[in-house]
Amino acid sequence: MPATFQNSVTFETLKLDLTGVNMEALIRPEFGLMFWTILIFVLLVLVLSRTAWKPLMKAVEEREHAIRRDRESAEKARAEAEKIKAELGQAMASFKAEVERRLAEAGAEGNRERLLVIEDARKSAALLIESARKELETSRNDLARELKEKVAEIAFMAAEKVLLKTIDQKANTELVGRFLKELESKDAKYKL
Repeated sequence: MPATFQNSVTFETLKLDLTGVNMEALIRPEFGLMFWTILIFVLLVLVLSRTAWKPLMKAVEEREHAIRRDRESAEKARAEAEKIKAELGQAMASFKAEVERRLAEAGAEGNRERLLVIEDARKSAALLIESARKELETSRNDLARELKEKVAEIAFMAAEKVLLKTIDQKANTELVGRFLKELESKDAKYKL
């Protein structure tokens, strides 16, 4: 059996009655309900305008000012960054020019040093060649003198054997010397 209430009204009948009443009240406007609704709304607006509206507007204005300050500081920071970027660009350009200048100087100095080293090497080589030439000339003269002496000795020995007579050493040396001078004066290829 369905649950009963004090006046023995069933839940289903109550549901039907409440639904019907509420629907009619929504469709039909009543002056008293409208009056109290509008009055409460106006009072709520007045109370909120005095208590909540001013702090809310103040918070909105503060937020607006904070955003404006942040925007201005961001623009200042951007302008400062652009200025620093331009200064860095100039510094980099001057640094690059300085590096290129120093590299050019180093290249020129290296080239001068290379030329000096080459010139020193040429001078050293010329001195070595001259020294070797003088040494060879000295050796050649020594060898030519030794050869003359040997030729004189051989000629003396040959003449001694041919003549079967011995000549003293001094006369022999003079004889060979005259012979070699005559030989050199006649033909340049025998000149020592």
